[in-house]
Amino acid sequence: MTNEDPFDDPLEAIFAEAAIRVQLPPSKYQLACDRYDAVSTHAERDGSPLKDKIARFYPQGSMAIGATIAARGKDEEYDIDIVAELLLPLGSCPKYVLDLLFNAIKGDEGSIYYEMVKRRTRCVTIYYADGMHLDITPVILREDRLERTSDLFHDDPDEPQEPAETPLTNACGISETFKANTVDTTGFAEAYARNTRALDLLAEAEIEEVDPQEDIARKSSDVVALQLIKRFRNTRYKDRNGRMPPSVLLSKYVSDASNPSQSLVYALGYHAAHIRKQLVTAEARGRLVDESNPACVEDSFTDRWPLTRTAQQEFISDLDELLAVLQQLKTGDVSMAEMQDLLVPIFGDFPVKAAVRAAQDRVGKASRSARTTHKPGGGILLGAAASVISRPARASTNMGGRLFK
Repeated sequence: MTNEDPFDDPLEAIFAEAAIRVQLPPSKYQLACDRYDAVSTHAERDGSPLKDKIARFYPQGSMAIGATIAARGKDEEYDIDIVAELLLPLGSCPKYVLDLLFNAIKGDEGSIYYEMVKRRTRCVTIYYADGMHLDITPVILREDRLERTSDLFHDDPDEPQEPAETPLTNACGISETFKANTVDTTGFAEAYARNTRALDLLAEAEIEEVDPQEDIARKSSDVVALQLIKRFRNTRYKDRNGRMPPSVLLSKYVSDASNPSQSLVYALGYHAAHIRKQLVTAEARGRLVDESNPACVEDSFTDRWPLTRTAQQEFISDLDELLAVLQQLKTGDVSMAEMQDLLVPIFGDFPVKAAVRAAQDRVGKASRSARTTHKPGGGILLGAAASVISRPARASTNMGGRLFK
């Protein structure tokens, strides 16, 4: 572990600033927690069809592992995923369970959520005016299986001819595995948290302090790399039809190959290359990639993507482009303007331009205080003067040498 700030490197700072701008900020994390507490209380109110029939609510997916980012194509919207564990009989009809949860949350006309809720294929979604979406997935615990293994319910209200299903799931198991595998051991998380808190305080005048033992601003490089990969995926699929690679699949690959680093750029390249390798290996065998929940093998992470090799090949091509851009940024002389042009197609207009402005301001302040070093060769070229700002590479933190394996 080191006390040096990895984001003193302008290239690292730009990627960190972009990640901070697309993630769920600490203030909105607390808002999300408050909202799902309120929904839980509402669903169990007197007169609710689920009165005394809810065992617990708990976060799942990105919310559970601290990797929530802005929704697909929307910079100010966030999808929050939670599980409603219901005290209903095993074997309950999927349509009945989903309709029951929908009616419990919707309530009578004039109820708080009456105009905000929609019944979907596997969940019920509440749409808030500020763009946040709360996806509530009903499950029934299977006491004959590993802890938290549950029945999940699939019933498409728009496709009544489609067969209903009751697949198994273990959202808690995969989340706990991910968190255990991606613990920060480098000091990256504390540096990232300082930058996150600084931006959150600028964006929100009123913010409650987060318990330092549960500080969701602290994230390992693995988690932030996952967020950037998800943002890249969202950007690529913004105007495409059909499904995109699911977040849970990307999370599993990052968890499987966890490798805490001081360098966010290295971590992003490392995990993108690992994900690409899994897809390329399947493609070389003429197969679709096939992954499941390590806590519940029946819980497939690839049951709805990829459905064709064309879809698989498309994302491989996307990853090729991401890795090529990262390699160019790491090894070439790139001006801030050129960097912005390279990264906007990768992460979108808003986070990249905001990150470049912030990094320029940071480098300018460092230059005025004579805290930068200059070297010939590779680095980031700044402005018309094209002076190269760099920091000595440190092999132990993957900030020098090859970008990814």
